[in-house]
Amino acid sequence: MAETSAFTKYWTRKKLLDGSVPHFPVRGWRKTESLCDIEQIYLKALEGKKNLLDIGAGDLRIKNKLQKSGFAGEYHTQDISAEHSYTYSSLEQIKQTYEAIICLDVLEHMTFQEGIALIKKIDGLLKPGGVLILQTPNARCIRNPMAWDMTHLHCYNLPDLWALYTSQGYKVDGYRIEFQTPMGFMAKFYCLIGKFIITRLIGADYADNIALIAHKGAAQ
Repeated sequence: MAETSAFTKYWTRKKLLDGSVPHFPVRGWRKTESLCDIEQIYLKALEGKKNLLDIGAGDLRIKNKLQKSGFAGEYHTQDISAEHSYTYSSLEQIKQTYEAIICLDVLEHMTFQEGIALIKKIDGLLKPGGVLILQTPNARCIRNPMAWDMTHLHCYNLPDLWALYTSQGYKVDGYRIEFQTPMGFMAKFYCLIGKFIITRLIGADYADNIALIAHKGAAQ
């Protein structure tokens, strides 16, 4: 990604969005000790990767879950917080590139310009042929993601991010992530009715988060 401007390849992205946008399936997320549904997809995408950078590593929960579930590569972490111990406190400290990068629930805490700059920085840290796992709240969710956390500054929709990375030569799979809680039969029934109304009548989405698994072209 040669520039930080959101208008780099703007019309290329528009053409992609006017064409055949892929179907983005829904996968579940729930707070568990082991890997939940979407996290199992993340682990599969990391198979065979020798090293990984976790940007915005937070409470290190995903690191612990991935390593307990079989990820054996070198695992580096970065976060600006001082609440836990990380490999890096700043992206500027990083002097190597990685076969895999995960960036979960970080972009929404930045302005749009800062987010685009981070996307460019990540591209520079990812080796050709590497995989990026990016997760962030869904701007189309009917439950306003800006209301979940006072530090949320900007939200993204999945087709836009898909087009952004596709226009830069990445092979991209996208997912809509639904926060799931146990419920009985009648609750599930009413939930299905609600999902129909939200998607078919209102034209919004019920999926709380979105995720990209983006494979960087080997020629980049």
